[in-house]
Amino acid sequence: MTPPYRVDHVGSLLRPLELIEARAPLTRSQRGWGEPATDDELAKLPKITADSIRAVVKKQIEEGVRTISSGEYERTTFFDGMFEALSGVEQRRFSWDAYHPDLPTNRPLKKWGMTGRDSFIATGRVKREKPAYVDDWLFLRSCLPEERWKDAKMTMPPPTWEFAQLSKAYTDDSGYISDEEYLSDVASAMREEILELYDNGLRNIQIDDPNWSSFCDESWTKSLRKHGVDIRKWLELTVHAHNTLLRDLPADLNIGLHICRGNYPKGVYIVSGGYEKIAAKLFRETAYKIFYLEFDSPRAGDFGPLKHIPASRAVVLGVVSTKEAKLENFSETKERILAAARVIADARGISKDEALQEHLAISPQCGFSSDHSGGGEGVTQAIMWEKLKLLRDLAAELWPNWRSSYVDSDRS
Repeated sequence: MTPPYRVDHVGSLLRPLELIEARAPLTRSQRGWGEPATDDELAKLPKITADSIRAVVKKQIEEGVRTISSGEYERTTFFDGMFEALSGVEQRRFSWDAYHPDLPTNRPLKKWGMTGRDSFIATGRVKREKPAYVDDWLFLRSCLPEERWKDAKMTMPPPTWEFAQLSKAYTDDSGYISDEEYLSDVASAMREEILELYDNGLRNIQIDDPNWSSFCDESWTKSLRKHGVDIRKWLELTVHAHNTLLRDLPADLNIGLHICRGNYPKGVYIVSGGYEKIAAKLFRETAYKIFYLEFDSPRAGDFGPLKHIPASRAVVLGVVSTKEAKLENFSETKERILAAARVIADARGISKDEALQEHLAISPQCGFSSDHSGGGEGVTQAIMWEKLKLLRDLAAELWPNWRSSYVDSDRS
Protein backbone atom coordinates (compact mmCIF):
# COMPACT_ATOMS: atom_id res chain seq x y z
CA MET A 1 0.00 0.00 0.00
CA THR A 2 1.39 3.41 -0.93
CA PRO A 3 1.24 5.73 2.10
CA PRO A 4 -0.98 8.83 1.69
CA TYR A 5 2.00 11.01 2.65
CA ARG A 6 5.74 10.54 2.51
CA VAL A 7 6.37 12.67 5.60
CA ASP A 8 4.09 13.06 8.58
CA HIS A 9 4.22 14.01 12.23
CA VAL A 10 2.59 12.34 15.16
CA GLY A 11 0.31 15.16 16.31
CA SER A 12 1.50 16.99 19.40
CA LEU A 13 3.84 19.96 19.11
CA LEU A 14 5.64 21.98 21.77
CA ARG A 15 3.35 24.57 23.29
CA PRO A 16 4.30 28.24 23.50
CA LEU A 17 5.10 29.39 27.03
CA GLU A 18 1.98 31.57 27.22
CA LEU A 19 -0.22 28.52 26.58
CA ILE A 20 1.67 26.35 29.09
CA GLU A 21 1.18 29.00 31.76
CA ALA A 22 -2.48 29.54 30.88
CA ARG A 23 -3.28 25.80 31.04
CA ALA A 24 -1.31 25.13 34.23
CA PRO A 25 -4.19 26.03 36.61
CA LEU A 26 -6.55 23.67 34.76
CA THR A 27 -3.95 20.91 34.86
CA ARG A 28 -3.50 21.52 38.58
CA SER A 29 -7.24 21.08 39.08
CA GLN A 30 -7.49 18.02 36.82
CA ARG A 31 -4.70 16.22 38.64
CA GLY A 32 -5.52 17.29 42.18
CA TRP A 33 -2.20 19.01 42.70
CA GLY A 34 -3.43 21.94 44.74
CA GLU A 35 -6.07 24.61 44.77
CA PRO A 36 -8.68 24.41 41.98
CA ALA A 37 -8.32 26.85 39.09
CA THR A 38 -10.17 30.11 39.59
CA ASP A 39 -12.83 31.40 37.20
CA ASP A 40 -10.48 34.19 36.12
CA GLU A 41 -7.72 31.70 35.33
CA LEU A 42 -10.05 29.48 33.31
CA ALA A 43 -11.53 32.45 31.42
CA LYS A 44 -8.16 33.28 29.86
CA LEU A 45 -7.53 29.82 28.42
CA PRO A 46 -9.90 29.60 25.38
CA LYS A 47 -8.56 32.69 23.61
CA ILE A 48 -4.91 31.84 24.27
CA THR A 49 -5.55 28.29 23.03
CA ALA A 50 -7.30 29.49 19.86
CA ASP A 51 -4.60 32.04 19.08
CA SER A 52 -1.87 29.44 19.65
CA ILE A 53 -3.56 26.93 17.34
CA ARG A 54 -3.95 29.52 14.57
CA ALA A 55 -0.26 30.39 14.88
CA VAL A 56 0.99 26.78 14.82
CA VAL A 57 -1.21 25.91 11.83
CA LYS A 58 0.21 28.89 9.96
CA LYS A 59 3.74 27.80 10.89
CA GLN A 60 3.17 24.23 9.66
CA ILE A 61 1.97 25.55 6.31
CA GLU A 62 4.93 27.94 6.02
CA GLU A 63 7.43 25.17 6.79
CA GLY A 64 5.87 22.58 4.49
CA VAL A 65 5.05 20.24 7.35
CA ARG A 66 2.44 17.55 6.90
CA THR A 67 0.06 16.46 8.22
CA ILE A 68 -1.37 19.61 9.78
CA SER A 69 -2.52 19.32 13.37
CA SER A 70 -3.60 21.64 16.16
CA GLY A 71 -0.46 20.51 17.99
CA GLU A 72 -2.98 19.04 20.46
CA TYR A 73 -2.90 22.49 22.06
CA GLU A 74 -6.51 22.09 23.18
CA ARG A 75 -5.57 19.10 25.37
CA THR A 76 -3.63 18.64 28.58
CA THR A 77 -2.47 15.14 27.59
CA PHE A 78 -2.60 13.32 24.26
CA PHE A 79 -5.41 10.95 25.32
CA ASP A 80 -7.74 13.67 26.65
CA GLY A 81 -11.23 14.19 25.33
CA MET A 82 -12.72 10.86 24.31
CA PHE A 83 -13.62 9.18 27.59
CA GLU A 84 -14.68 12.50 29.10
CA ALA A 85 -17.38 12.72 26.43
CA LEU A 86 -18.83 9.23 26.88
CA SER A 87 -21.86 8.48 29.00
CA GLY A 88 -21.74 5.49 31.32
CA VAL A 89 -18.25 6.29 32.59
CA GLU A 90 -16.95 8.21 35.60
CA GLN A 91 -13.59 9.80 36.21
CA ARG A 92 -12.25 8.64 39.56
CA ARG A 93 -9.00 8.83 41.50
CA PHE A 94 -7.53 5.35 41.98
CA SER A 95 -4.62 4.11 44.05
CA TRP A 96 -2.03 1.96 42.32
CA ASP A 97 -3.61 -1.31 43.42
CA ALA A 98 -6.56 -0.66 41.04
CA TYR A 99 -4.22 -1.00 38.06
CA HIS A 100 -2.56 -3.98 36.49
CA PRO A 101 0.48 -4.91 38.61
CA ASP A 102 3.69 -3.18 37.54
CA LEU A 103 1.81 -1.31 34.79
CA PRO A 104 4.52 0.43 32.72
CA THR A 105 2.50 3.66 32.47
CA ASN A 106 2.61 4.01 36.25
CA ARG A 107 6.32 3.33 36.77
CA PRO A 108 7.55 6.93 36.34
CA LEU A 109 4.60 8.31 38.32
CA LYS A 110 5.48 6.13 41.30
CA LYS A 111 9.10 7.28 41.11
CA TRP A 112 7.87 10.86 41.18
CA GLY A 113 6.08 10.22 44.45
CA MET A 114 2.49 9.99 43.22
CA THR A 115 0.19 7.66 45.15
CA GLY A 116 -2.42 7.24 42.41
CA ARG A 117 -4.03 8.90 39.41
CA ASP A 118 -7.33 9.42 37.63
CA SER A 119 -8.90 6.97 35.20
CA PHE A 120 -12.32 6.46 33.63
CA ILE A 121 -14.29 3.45 34.82
CA ALA A 122 -17.56 2.26 33.30
CA THR A 123 -20.41 2.49 35.80
CA GLY A 124 -23.11 1.76 33.19
CA ARG A 125 -23.41 0.90 29.53
CA VAL A 126 -20.94 3.03 27.57
CA LYS A 127 -22.52 5.22 24.90
CA ARG A 128 -21.64 8.22 22.81
CA GLU A 129 -24.31 10.85 23.36
CA LYS A 130 -22.25 13.91 22.42
CA PRO A 131 -19.16 14.59 20.28
CA ALA A 132 -15.69 14.44 21.77
CA TYR A 133 -13.53 16.04 19.08
CA VAL A 134 -15.90 17.47 16.49
CA ASP A 135 -15.70 21.04 17.80
CA ASP A 136 -11.90 20.79 17.94
CA TRP A 137 -11.85 19.57 14.34
CA LEU A 138 -14.18 22.32 13.17
CA PHE A 139 -11.90 24.92 14.73
CA LEU A 140 -8.80 23.39 13.13
CA ARG A 141 -10.68 23.27 9.84
CA SER A 142 -11.53 26.98 10.17
CA CYS A 143 -7.80 27.75 10.31
CA LEU A 144 -7.26 26.18 6.86
CA PRO A 145 -8.38 26.91 3.32
CA GLU A 146 -10.80 24.22 2.20
CA GLU A 147 -8.30 22.65 -0.20
CA ARG A 148 -6.07 21.93 2.86
CA TRP A 149 -8.70 20.11 4.92
CA LYS A 150 -7.53 16.83 3.38
CA ASP A 151 -4.05 17.44 4.79
CA ALA A 152 -5.17 17.83 8.42
CA LYS A 153 -5.14 15.12 11.07
CA MET A 154 -6.74 14.48 14.44
CA THR A 155 -5.54 11.98 17.05
CA MET A 156 -7.57 9.78 19.40
CA PRO A 157 -6.85 7.25 22.17
CA PRO A 158 -7.67 3.58 21.51
CA PRO A 159 -10.84 1.82 22.69
CA THR A 160 -8.60 -0.35 24.87
CA TRP A 161 -7.12 2.58 26.80
CA GLU A 162 -8.68 1.97 30.22
CA PHE A 163 -8.99 -1.78 29.70
CA ALA A 164 -5.20 -1.92 29.38
CA GLN A 165 -4.68 0.25 32.48
CA LEU A 166 -7.20 -0.74 35.14
CA SER A 167 -7.34 -4.28 36.49
CA LYS A 168 -11.07 -4.07 35.78
CA ALA A 169 -12.41 -1.27 33.56
CA TYR A 170 -16.03 -1.50 34.73
CA THR A 171 -17.82 -1.74 38.07
CA ASP A 172 -19.77 -4.78 39.23
CA ASP A 173 -23.05 -2.89 38.84
CA SER A 174 -22.23 -1.48 35.39
CA GLY A 175 -24.18 -4.17 33.56
CA TYR A 176 -21.03 -5.64 32.00
CA ILE A 177 -20.19 -9.29 32.61
CA SER A 178 -17.18 -9.53 30.29
CA ASP A 179 -14.32 -7.52 28.85
CA GLU A 180 -15.63 -8.36 25.38
CA GLU A 181 -18.91 -6.57 26.05
CA TYR A 182 -17.21 -3.52 27.52
CA LEU A 183 -14.69 -3.20 24.70
CA SER A 184 -17.35 -3.65 22.04
CA ASP A 185 -19.36 -0.74 23.43
CA VAL A 186 -16.36 1.57 23.78
CA ALA A 187 -15.13 0.76 20.27
CA SER A 188 -18.60 1.29 18.80
CA ALA A 189 -18.92 4.66 20.55
CA MET A 190 -15.54 5.77 19.22
CA ARG A 191 -16.48 4.56 15.74
CA GLU A 192 -19.51 6.88 15.86
CA GLU A 193 -17.14 9.74 16.70
CA ILE A 194 -14.92 8.89 13.73
CA LEU A 195 -17.88 8.82 11.35
CA GLU A 196 -19.09 12.25 12.50
CA LEU A 197 -15.58 13.65 12.07
CA TYR A 198 -15.50 12.17 8.59
CA ASP A 199 -18.89 13.68 7.75
CA ASN A 200 -17.44 17.05 8.70
CA GLY A 201 -14.52 16.71 6.28
CA LEU A 202 -11.74 15.05 8.27
CA ARG A 203 -9.76 12.49 6.25
CA ASN A 204 -6.80 11.62 8.50
CA ILE A 205 -7.08 10.06 11.96
CA GLN A 206 -4.34 8.58 14.12
CA ILE A 207 -5.11 6.19 16.98
CA ASP A 208 -2.45 6.49 19.70
CA ASP A 209 -2.00 3.20 21.54
CA PRO A 210 1.29 2.90 23.44
CA ASN A 211 -0.16 -0.08 25.32
CA TRP A 212 0.82 -2.32 22.39
CA SER A 213 4.49 -1.70 23.13
CA SER A 214 4.13 -3.03 26.66
CA PHE A 215 3.94 -6.52 25.13
CA CYS A 216 7.40 -5.94 23.67
CA ASP A 217 8.82 -5.43 27.17
CA GLU A 218 10.02 -8.66 28.77
CA SER A 219 9.75 -7.34 32.33
CA TRP A 220 6.08 -6.46 31.81
CA THR A 221 5.07 -9.74 30.18
CA LYS A 222 6.95 -11.63 32.90
CA SER A 223 4.95 -9.72 35.52
CA LEU A 224 1.68 -10.53 33.74
CA ARG A 225 2.48 -14.24 33.67
CA LYS A 226 3.41 -14.12 37.36
CA HIS A 227 -0.05 -12.74 38.12
CA GLY A 228 -1.81 -15.34 35.99
CA VAL A 229 -2.76 -13.07 33.11
CA ASP A 230 -3.53 -14.82 29.81
CA ILE A 231 -1.47 -12.64 27.45
CA ARG A 232 -2.74 -14.43 24.37
CA LYS A 233 -6.35 -13.67 25.28
CA TRP A 234 -5.48 -10.06 26.12
CA LEU A 235 -3.98 -9.59 22.68
CA GLU A 236 -7.00 -11.21 21.03
CA LEU A 237 -9.32 -8.83 22.88
CA THR A 238 -7.13 -5.90 21.84
CA VAL A 239 -7.19 -6.89 18.16
CA HIS A 240 -10.96 -7.41 18.21
CA ALA A 241 -11.59 -4.03 19.87
CA HIS A 242 -9.47 -2.19 17.30
CA ASN A 243 -11.15 -4.02 14.44
CA THR A 244 -14.59 -3.16 15.83
CA LEU A 245 -13.50 0.47 15.78
CA LEU A 246 -12.40 0.15 12.15
CA ARG A 247 -15.41 -1.79 10.85
CA ASP A 248 -16.82 -0.50 7.53
CA LEU A 249 -15.19 2.92 7.69
CA PRO A 250 -15.13 4.98 4.47
CA ALA A 251 -12.47 3.90 1.98
CA ASP A 252 -11.01 7.39 1.63
CA LEU A 253 -10.43 7.80 5.38
CA ASN A 254 -6.75 7.38 6.26
CA ILE A 255 -6.67 5.89 9.75
CA GLY A 256 -3.41 4.72 11.25
CA LEU A 257 -2.13 3.27 14.51
CA HIS A 258 0.73 4.91 16.39
CA ILE A 259 2.75 2.85 18.86
CA CYS A 260 5.47 4.31 21.09
CA ARG A 261 7.24 3.31 24.30
CA GLY A 262 6.11 6.22 26.45
CA ASN A 263 6.70 9.93 26.06
CA TYR A 264 6.68 11.69 29.39
CA PRO A 265 8.27 15.16 29.66
CA LYS A 266 12.07 15.29 29.63
CA GLY A 267 12.23 12.28 27.33
CA VAL A 268 11.15 9.71 29.94
CA TYR A 269 10.06 6.42 28.38
CA ILE A 270 8.38 3.43 30.02
CA VAL A 271 9.24 0.23 28.13
CA SER A 272 11.90 -1.24 25.86
CA GLY A 273 11.92 -4.04 23.34
CA GLY A 274 11.58 -4.64 19.62
CA TYR A 275 8.30 -5.32 17.79
CA GLU A 276 8.96 -8.98 16.99
CA LYS A 277 6.64 -10.30 19.73
CA ILE A 278 3.63 -8.45 18.32
CA ALA A 279 4.55 -7.82 14.67
CA ALA A 280 2.72 -10.67 12.95
CA LYS A 281 -0.50 -10.17 14.94
CA LEU A 282 -0.31 -6.38 14.62
CA PHE A 283 0.33 -6.22 10.88
CA ARG A 284 -1.73 -9.18 9.73
CA GLU A 285 -4.70 -9.34 12.12
CA THR A 286 -5.61 -5.72 12.78
CA ALA A 287 -7.43 -3.87 10.00
CA TYR A 288 -5.16 -0.82 10.07
CA LYS A 289 -3.48 -0.01 6.78
CA ILE A 290 -0.94 2.46 8.23
CA PHE A 291 1.35 1.93 11.23
CA TYR A 292 3.36 4.72 12.88
CA LEU A 293 6.28 2.93 14.55
CA GLU A 294 9.18 4.42 16.45
CA PHE A 295 12.68 3.39 15.40
CA ASP A 296 14.74 6.21 16.88
CA SER A 297 16.87 4.26 19.37
CA PRO A 298 18.06 0.75 20.30
CA ARG A 299 15.20 0.37 22.79
CA ALA A 300 12.83 0.07 19.78
CA GLY A 301 14.81 -2.83 18.33
CA ASP A 302 15.91 -3.26 14.75
CA PHE A 303 13.92 -3.25 11.50
CA GLY A 304 13.64 -7.06 11.41
CA PRO A 305 9.92 -7.17 12.38
CA LEU A 306 9.09 -5.27 9.18
CA LYS A 307 9.48 -8.58 7.37
CA HIS A 308 5.90 -9.29 8.49
CA ILE A 309 4.44 -6.32 6.58
CA PRO A 310 1.97 -7.59 3.95
CA ALA A 311 1.44 -5.92 0.59
CA SER A 312 -1.65 -4.09 1.83
CA ARG A 313 0.08 -2.23 4.67
CA ALA A 314 2.30 0.83 5.00
CA VAL A 315 4.70 1.90 7.75
CA VAL A 316 5.60 5.43 8.81
CA LEU A 317 9.11 5.07 10.21
CA GLY A 318 9.68 7.20 13.31
CA VAL A 319 13.37 7.81 12.70
CA VAL A 320 13.75 11.26 14.27
CA SER A 321 13.69 11.53 18.05
CA THR A 322 11.44 13.91 19.96
CA LYS A 323 13.11 12.91 23.23
CA GLU A 324 16.48 14.60 22.74
CA ALA A 325 17.75 17.83 21.25
CA LYS A 326 20.49 16.48 18.99
CA LEU A 327 19.56 16.88 15.32
CA GLU A 328 19.86 13.63 13.39
CA ASN A 329 22.40 13.37 10.59
CA PHE A 330 20.76 13.58 7.17
CA SER A 331 22.88 10.90 5.46
CA GLU A 332 22.81 8.46 8.36
CA THR A 333 19.05 8.77 8.72
CA LYS A 334 18.58 8.28 4.99
CA GLU A 335 20.63 5.09 5.15
CA ARG A 336 18.52 3.81 8.04
CA ILE A 337 15.36 4.34 5.99
CA LEU A 338 16.90 2.44 3.09
CA ALA A 339 17.87 -0.35 5.50
CA ALA A 340 14.21 -0.66 6.51
CA ALA A 341 13.25 -0.85 2.85
CA ARG A 342 15.74 -3.67 2.31
CA VAL A 343 14.15 -5.74 5.10
CA ILE A 344 10.73 -5.43 3.47
CA ALA A 345 12.18 -6.05 0.01
CA ASP A 346 13.94 -9.25 1.06
CA ALA A 347 10.83 -10.58 2.79
CA ARG A 348 8.46 -9.82 -0.08
CA GLY A 349 10.77 -10.64 -2.97
CA ILE A 350 10.68 -7.14 -4.42
CA SER A 351 13.38 -4.53 -4.99
CA LYS A 352 14.48 -2.04 -2.35
CA ASP A 353 13.10 0.82 -4.45
CA GLU A 354 9.75 -0.95 -4.77
CA ALA A 355 9.62 -1.44 -1.00
CA LEU A 356 10.45 2.22 -0.48
CA GLN A 357 7.72 3.32 -2.88
CA GLU A 358 5.03 0.85 -1.90
CA HIS A 359 5.34 0.74 1.88
CA LEU A 360 7.27 3.53 3.57
CA ALA A 361 6.97 7.08 4.83
CA ILE A 362 8.77 8.90 7.68
CA SER A 363 7.96 10.89 10.80
CA PRO A 364 9.26 11.70 14.28
CA GLN A 365 9.08 8.72 16.64
CA CYS A 366 6.42 10.35 18.81
CA GLY A 367 4.75 13.65 19.50
CA PHE A 368 6.89 16.57 20.59
CA SER A 369 4.73 17.22 23.65
CA SER A 370 2.42 14.37 24.64
CA ASP A 371 1.78 16.32 27.85
CA HIS A 372 1.17 20.05 27.64
CA SER A 373 3.89 20.89 30.16
CA GLY A 374 6.87 20.02 28.01
CA GLY A 375 8.74 17.75 25.64
CA GLY A 376 12.09 16.04 25.26
CA GLU A 377 15.20 16.96 27.17
CA GLY A 378 16.52 20.25 25.76
CA VAL A 379 14.13 20.25 22.78
CA THR A 380 13.19 23.85 22.00
CA GLN A 381 10.75 25.27 19.49
CA ALA A 382 13.65 25.98 17.11
CA ILE A 383 15.00 22.43 17.40
CA MET A 384 11.54 20.96 16.87
CA TRP A 385 11.10 22.83 13.59
CA GLU A 386 14.59 21.84 12.45
CA LYS A 387 13.75 18.19 13.03
CA LEU A 388 10.49 18.52 11.11
CA LYS A 389 12.27 20.25 8.23
CA LEU A 390 14.90 17.50 8.21
CA LEU A 391 12.14 14.96 7.69
CA ARG A 392 10.60 17.10 4.95
CA ASP A 393 13.93 17.27 3.14
CA LEU A 394 14.62 13.56 3.53
CA ALA A 395 11.24 12.83 1.96
CA ALA A 396 12.01 15.12 -0.95
CA GLU A 397 15.25 13.23 -1.64
CA LEU A 398 14.01 9.69 -1.08
CA TRP A 399 10.82 10.15 -3.06
CA PRO A 400 11.79 12.63 -5.80
CA ASN A 401 8.31 12.64 -7.30
CA TRP A 402 6.92 13.74 -3.96
CA ARG A 403 7.06 17.44 -3.26
CA SER A 404 5.65 19.49 -0.45
CA SER A 405 2.82 21.50 -1.89
CA TYR A 406 3.53 24.30 0.57
CA VAL A 407 7.17 25.26 0.04
CA ASP A 408 10.16 23.93 -1.85
CA SER A 409 12.90 22.30 0.13
CA ASP A 410 15.43 24.83 1.37
CA ARG A 411 18.14 22.20 1.68
CA SER A 412 21.08 23.03 -0.57
